[in-house]
Amino acid sequence: MSKGMIALGIVLFAIAGAILYAWGLKKSMTQGEELQRMLLNKCGSKVMRYLKKNGTISEREMASVVAGVQASQFWSKRRAAVQDPRKFTKQLTEFLLTQQYIESADKGRYRLRR
Repeated sequence: MSKGMIALGIVLFAIAGAILYAWGLKKSMTQGEELQRMLLNKCGSKVMRYLKKNGTISEREMASVVAGVQASQFWSKRRAAVQDPRKFTKQLTEFLLTQQYIESADKGRYRLRR
């Protein structure tokens, strides 16, 4: 091998390392938002399954359905969990309404959007 080939190999290795470092840094910076999104989706799917069986749901019932739900990424030790179900229920309800998964049924109750 010539000195030029060795230098090229070192430069390419350094570029690959820099790319991997930047990708990992970006992933770690957006991990909180990603975990929050995953938790909303996971709780939303639990609420949707509940609605398919029962028809309607109140915020109090929604809080009991999502209590203790956790979300994590397979490559990280960090987890997002529902700490305060009543507070999280307001955020979940807003998310499901804006995504048009549910609609208001009665006073304080929601049903699947058709």
